[in-house]
Amino acid sequence: MTWDEYHTLDDMYSYLDYLEATYDFVSTESIGSTSEGRDMRVAKICKGGCGGKKAVWIDGGIHAREWISPATVTWMLRELVENDAEHSDLTETLDWYFLPSSNPDGYAFSRKENRMWRKTRSDHNSIFGCLGVDANRNWGFHWNEGGSSHDNCSDTYHGPVPFSEPENVNVRDILNSRRGDWAFYNSIHSYSQMILLPWGYTDDVPNDYDEMYNLFMKGSDALTAVHGKTYEVGCIPCLLYIASGSSTDWAHGDALIPYTTSMELRDTGNYGFLLPPDKIIPTAQEVWAFHLTVIREIIAMEP
Repeated sequence: MTWDEYHTLDDMYSYLDYLEATYDFVSTESIGSTSEGRDMRVAKICKGGCGGKKAVWIDGGIHAREWISPATVTWMLRELVENDAEHSDLTETLDWYFLPSSNPDGYAFSRKENRMWRKTRSDHNSIFGCLGVDANRNWGFHWNEGGSSHDNCSDTYHGPVPFSEPENVNVRDILNSRRGDWAFYNSIHSYSQMILLPWGYTDDVPNDYDEMYNLFMKGSDALTAVHGKTYEVGCIPCLLYIASGSSTDWAHGDALIPYTTSMELRDTGNYGFLLPPDKIIPTAQEVWAFHLTVIREIIAMEP
């Protein structure tokens, strides 16, 4: 696969197939299906088999129109696996899970019908025929406590109940299957150039906020050193707005993953969601630098 264009989900899955066939420490798993029946496939990078180590989770594309997200996730997967010899400590010490697209239906719709589509494509009996739920307002930790909508037609519709979306159920279930093992969680978004920390549902911050903030600032500094781009670090309402029902809040508050973030990638509004393909690799390089620094700091903290 190349990273000079935005690829289809099929292209991404073909790349997962290639990695699985080529590297004995890579396997893939379908964690379930979407509302429209598409597979949700995860790449698992586990030397000596998955389990017995702490684990890292990185997903992309929960909002369909944020095309730079799956592109960056797959580029980082390539870097981790194909250049393993350059940073083998990462794969010797940790298991890694990559989900290129956590909203395949929405991504397909954004490619074929409506480039600015954000939500899933589920049907919740809107009288106006409006489809989809904002998958990042649908997680079952402080769901529907602000920053989301009851209106089926809204881009921030939170769904009729928590976890109404099968896509979120699939991710929740694989995270729960290794509950206690996760050291780091990142659900990657665009745009704004931010490294967002919990909580999203309240202006209050978690008790361990300073620890997360200090670690992610180190990652932010490493990111800036690559191409000079600056990413702000802070809690979701500190930098944006109240947003309840987010995956990051659930990952930290329910799954108890110690280091959780949602990164907002390039840019700051010049191109917005329509980031040109020639920005994919530079964006991915700087985001990889963030992960390289943060994950090595986490490894160093492990007993």
